[in-house]
Amino acid sequence: MQPRLIIFDWDGTLADTTNPIIENLQRAFADCGLTVPEADTIRPLIGYSLPRMLQILASDAGEHQKEALAERYAALYLHPSNRQDKLLFADALPVLETLKKQGFLLAVATGKGRGGLDKAIGQSGTGRFWSATACAGEYPSKPAPDMILALCGELGIEPADGLMVGDTVFDMQMAASAGARGVAVATGAHSRSLLQAAPQIGILSRLAELPDFLRRL
Repeated sequence: MQPRLIIFDWDGTLADTTNPIIENLQRAFADCGLTVPEADTIRPLIGYSLPRMLQILASDAGEHQKEALAERYAALYLHPSNRQDKLLFADALPVLETLKKQGFLLAVATGKGRGGLDKAIGQSGTGRFWSATACAGEYPSKPAPDMILALCGELGIEPADGLMVGDTVFDMQMAASAGARGVAVATGAHSRSLLQAAPQIGILSRLAELPDFLRRL
């Protein structure tokens, strides 16, 4: 059965931002005088909200230090030189155009804060596609189901008629917890082997495969 609502994660799904996230986090730690975590330590945590990531990565830091880390990371990520339109995967806009023309409702559920998502949407020119958006700063972090439940409630869609598209195990767990289906794309932070162990109905090598996948449902 085809869904009525398709909910996209942003980082690693629509945009090739895994490495920039890692690099900005490492720079924030260095700028705050803290031990810089390895990339392989950060990567499995991408998909969580920033506060949850920092609770794990900076577990020995005080709350003021964590606040300083979050502020420094946000300043780096929101810097004007960080052009989100250049970070979209090449197939993202064509896929969104196709799905919009086919009548699907489209939404975003992301671990970004509202400022980061608004910047990404504005610079990427994707605002016309979204019927609704939800951020981790407004709801509990993935894999909690709250973002999907809120989006479905706002749009009058049953979760069973929603499909979550994301690149992390957390996206798939969020969908399952909300009573929605999940489709993973192996283009971001989590490997295909990790995604295979998550609750999902399919794993795509790239986003361009999504329209054909939907036709087969």
